[in-house]
Amino acid sequence: MMTGYGMPFGWGGMWLGPILMIAVVVLAVLLLIWIIRLVAGTGGGAPKERPGAAPSAREILDARLARGEIDQEEYDRRRRALES
Repeated sequence: MMTGYGMPFGWGGMWLGPILMIAVVVLAVLLLIWIIRLVAGTGGGAPKERPGAAPSAREILDARLARGEIDQEEYDRRRRALES
């Protein structure tokens, strides 16, 4: 049996359609954002360190120079050794 202006769902159909259309658009935008972030990465610039990741040999060497544990000559010698 049809109710209202020939609509099989009555007045509920008038609200359900626009809500579903908005939901589909929102989901499409979220999916697009997720795909862009997945392809492009989460940010620009240098890659971020992972929490708990061990520092690289170059980072350890830089830190030792910054703390004054080694002098510039020793730093340069070890850096060349790392790069070869």
